[in-house]
This record gives sequence, C-alpha cells and structure tokens, in this order.
Amino acid sequence: MTEQELNNTEITLKLPLGAVNGILAMLAEKPYGQVADLVQAIREQAIPQVPMPAPASAEDAPVQ
Repeated sequence: MTEQELNNTEITLKLPLGAVNGILAMLAEKPYGQVADLVQAIREQAIPQVPMPAPASAEDAPVQ
C-alpha cells in the first residue's frame, strides 16, 4: 500500500462529544488555513449524530 493510499484510508473513531469539542478547541488555536478542512470534516460527521433540542412549542413560550 502506498503512502497516499494509506493516508486516504478511512477509519472510524468513537469519542465522547466532550473529547471532540476539546479537539475542535485545540484546532481553533491553529491558523485557519491549516485546520479548516479537518474541522469541516469533523463537523460533517458529527452534526448528524448530535441530538438537537426539540423546538420550543407555543405552550413553552413565556407569557408577555
């Protein structure tokens, strides 16, 4: 297997959300051009897996 093939091999990592957020926080300290593609790849895989809060219903809205 060539180095390019090895670098293009996909793997699966299972990490707690807090660990992923920690990685993203560390990447945020690096220059944008060095990490933008990696941050985008993490976001594209993470967003569909993170449960989103249910939208507030009219019953939950504060009374004015």
